[in-house]
Amino acid sequence: MSIFQFISRLIDDEDPVIIMPFGGYANSEKIYAQARVLEDEGITHSQEDSFIKNLYNSYKRFETDESENEIVKVSIDTEVIMLNSDKEGYVYLDANHAIKRNNKAVTEWLPVTYELIQDEKSIYKIEDHIMFPSTEASFGVISDMDDTVIDTGLSSTFKWKVIINSFFKHSNNRLPLQGAQEFYTLLQKGPDGKRDNPFFYLSNSPWNLHEYLIDFLKFYNFPKGILLLRDIGFENVKKDTFQERNKYVKISHIISTYPTLPFILIGDAADLDHDIYIEIARKFPNRIQAIYIRTVANKGKMIAVKSIIESITDVNVVLIETTDEAIAHAKKHQFIQ
Repeated sequence: MSIFQFISRLIDDEDPVIIMPFGGYANSEKIYAQARVLEDEGITHSQEDSFIKNLYNSYKRFETDESENEIVKVSIDTEVIMLNSDKEGYVYLDANHAIKRNNKAVTEWLPVTYELIQDEKSIYKIEDHIMFPSTEASFGVISDMDDTVIDTGLSSTFKWKVIINSFFKHSNNRLPLQGAQEFYTLLQKGPDGKRDNPFFYLSNSPWNLHEYLIDFLKFYNFPKGILLLRDIGFENVKKDTFQERNKYVKISHIISTYPTLPFILIGDAADLDHDIYIEIARKFPNRIQAIYIRTVANKGKMIAVKSIIESITDVNVVLIETTDEAIAHAKKHQFIQ
């Protein structure tokens, strides 16, 4: 039991059990999706929430009480799959399908229904959607979230800005990186302005913040896509190498799922995005059209990153200080109109 759960049991009764869906993605043969069975914390929030209300909501997001060994019925088209939640409450969908597409020119969002089954009865039901990228997409975009899309403050001293931003601010009051929304919208439309290129957003934030970050993306009108986060359970300790870590594993899976689709990767120099993306480009030769890495204010960090990038000759890595530089490069290479 986590410290959040321990405190919760002291001050509150058990809440109703629900299913929290996290989206997913599909190709012509397989569907991958994830959800979590947990107690309903009853979080309600608005842009006008006070400092105290935002702090309370943040506590409730991390105080989640997961429910193990729950039976979850998953319905997609005519397919029905029965899953059991693990000790962290997660259910993972990895299934074959034979769903026919209605429109290959656009990204389709396949409805999936999760039902919580107890005593052979459905006690909770919720619908989610799985991304089925357009077969006419010119490329896919995989973007980091932290300090690439949303200002997190990872590079601040003692990470104090991360705490302020994550715990005391409503998602609508967080700020996107300047020009990011414009650039991403152009990338979604592709070189002729008529594509519907798929987007995958990645973050090392925990799944507890999924709804919070999705609200942010919607509020600022970023291209609709899949948001992939990570589990912070005790068994998910920091890995020895970045090839074992969350971003590398998830990016590898996405690229493997769409073997004929090229990708553009976007990240920043605050974390290990440059190392991860370069290794990904080498793991999947000729699949990565460009890598954009945002600079950070840390001069020592930038000296090291620039040295790494300047030594690379086999991967197209572009270090950018402003989004305008990325837009200019993308236009020159006909990624955008």
